[in-house]
Amino acid sequence: MRFRTPRLRTRDWLIIAVMAALLTVGALFVRSASYRSGPMGEGYYTTSPLKQVQWIVVGAFAFLAVLFINYRHLVEHAVIFYVIGIGMLVYVLEHGVSSETIVARRWIQVGPLRLQPSELMKLFVILAMARMLMYSDRHRSLGGLLGPFLLVLVPMALIAREPDLGTALVLLPVAFAMLYVAAARGRHLLFIILIGASAVPVVWSQMHDYQKRRVIAFFTQDDPHVKGQYHLRQAKVAVGAGQLFGRGLGKGTQNRLNFIPAKTRNNDFIFAVICEEWGFVGANFVLLLYLVLLFLCILAAEETHHPAGRLIIVGVVAMLGTQVIVNTSMTMGQLPIVGLTLPLVSYGGSSLVSCMVAIGLVVNVSTWRQVALAGDDFDPEAQERREAAPMPEETFMH
Repeated sequence: MRFRTPRLRTRDWLIIAVMAALLTVGALFVRSASYRSGPMGEGYYTTSPLKQVQWIVVGAFAFLAVLFINYRHLVEHAVIFYVIGIGMLVYVLEHGVSSETIVARRWIQVGPLRLQPSELMKLFVILAMARMLMYSDRHRSLGGLLGPFLLVLVPMALIAREPDLGTALVLLPVAFAMLYVAAARGRHLLFIILIGASAVPVVWSQMHDYQKRRVIAFFTQDDPHVKGQYHLRQAKVAVGAGQLFGRGLGKGTQNRLNFIPAKTRNNDFIFAVICEEWGFVGANFVLLLYLVLLFLCILAAEETHHPAGRLIIVGVVAMLGTQVIVNTSMTMGQLPIVGLTLPLVSYGGSSLVSCMVAIGLVVNVSTWRQVALAGDDFDPEAQERREAAPMPEETFMH
């Protein structure tokens, strides 16, 4: 495996700067959301802020490590990563540890750390899908879509059994986005969507009771007698209480007085804390950071002519974009509540590190884009460009 010092351009530094800004916002609000008030007015902060900073340091090392490895070598070994990920998901179902606050097996204990395999699996799926679609055109037929969707549905089923429905569902937009960019036919993808929609009754029958309550609560938000609405109601109150400029960092009453439950407000519902304490302006500033980050990633994809590199970036954009949309929408009652973090902002080590590695893959592709353009099925001008260019010094599978 070849290593090389990456050559970062202005856009790459901007991606890193936006990522750092989001990590800073996350560290601030994880601290704010980690305050616990007592019955006599006293309060204290938990150790979550310190742990978040520690995970940011771990993520920074992982981000740097990814930059020094040519992404094409990662794609070359994507099958190995995928098999390891599936093995970890199977292991966690039988021997994984659960959280103190939820009844679910999602973590593997690695020394003092807890690793959540489902977060890593999202990256492994992106790499494996990029390898599968790289030069093949079988996915352009309806039958040829079976392979890519099996590749996604197997980890989805294992993750959903933990249960972690939110993370499992993220893989679907990733798959559709990568297939669309890889020139899969739109009518075939629409047919797959219709088949999935017809399977909703089967999925509903397999859902846990608390998951069903969340869906019912979403459709009956105005009915105070329906159970399961407390989280949603308190999050919406927090969003509205922030008004234009917010109540100030660390001064949100929904946050500090525990109206938003302590076990969720620094991860799944951290956007509600942001809205209350920074208001409409601050919340939109955070959303603007995400838009800039995704836009810069899309620009990197447009300038990447290697199929695998472009597919990796598209997969990362779909993954991060889906998480941002779902997390913020469920906070405001626009989507049912699912356990899904806000990328780079929510508390959680595995989620934080996987997002930083994902962005590292984007910067990796951007910095290695000028090396050895191979066949490109997605760019009709690629063949003409290759004929006019000198022979590259390095081949794809070197």
